[in-house]
Amino acid sequence: MTTGVRAAGGDRIPFESLPSHLRQWVDDALGSPVASARTQAGGFSAGVASRVVAADGSRAFVKAVSDEVNAQTPELFRHEAAVLSVLPAAPHRAGLLQTCEDGTWTVLLLDDVEGRHPDLDDDRDMAALRDAVVAQSRELTPDPVRLDGPDMAATSARWHRRIERSLDHDPSMFPEWLVAEREDVLARTASLAARMPASSWVHLDIRDDNLLVRPDGSGVTVDWGMSRSGPSWIDQVLLAVHRATSPSFDDLAADVVAMEPHEPSGAALQDAITDLVLSLGASLAALRDRPMPGLPGIDAFRQREQARLLECARRRLGA
Repeated sequence: MTTGVRAAGGDRIPFESLPSHLRQWVDDALGSPVASARTQAGGFSAGVASRVVAADGSRAFVKAVSDEVNAQTPELFRHEAAVLSVLPAAPHRAGLLQTCEDGTWTVLLLDDVEGRHPDLDDDRDMAALRDAVVAQSRELTPDPVRLDGPDMAATSARWHRRIERSLDHDPSMFPEWLVAEREDVLARTASLAARMPASSWVHLDIRDDNLLVRPDGSGVTVDWGMSRSGPSWIDQVLLAVHRATSPSFDDLAADVVAMEPHEPSGAALQDAITDLVLSLGASLAALRDRPMPGLPGIDAFRQREQARLLECARRRLGA
């Protein structure tokens, strides 16, 4: 049994290394000076991710990144802040307290959730997170956020274009079965966008290091930087993907279908789930050898995830 939580893709910056004016901003926002800070494991950002406790006992979670570390991460932070500023407080979600930007650093001050990262091989943890994700999907349908930006249809279309280009120029990125089934794979990935209605707001980054389990056993989602509009079942499938290489994935997918009475048919949703797994896995495979500055662990993550996803797709397709 694995603990699942991944080490940070780059060394975290300790809270104490933040510029002094930003540490003072955190003190002011909390209303009391920070007395202790503990760096949180997991994720890929090489910025600050610290649980802080103030002298008066108040607590918060500090996320901070400099655009000098990675140019894309501050945009994800801004997007997360925009999303959380719209969403009301909910037990299954860490809320936003305040934000700060100084021209170089982007800082988010969030609720500090007492809890641990889950072991998604443990049935109790999986059940707790499924309850949280299902509750959140229902809360966020219809989409209450409606921010501008790419939705799941546009995202799926981008995945398809990336897969097609890579199959044309370097098919060695993919397993042999996928190359042999090229036409069927491309037909499936091309049609996925039409099956991605913008009916809900979806988290889209449901991974063990973006999930917490409280001491009472309830689940919480964190990190909304990748969220966008899409079908309500996406996050449930992405949680189930942790067991993509196990037959239990099919049981979890069947549960998703049973909880989505508004889909045209169970068979159609099962096909969409398979094609989502296929598209996401093949898209990650097509990103081989494309490192991201400041995120040295991202390539290993992509390779690990694409292998699991594509093996799941192969099995479900009978390839």
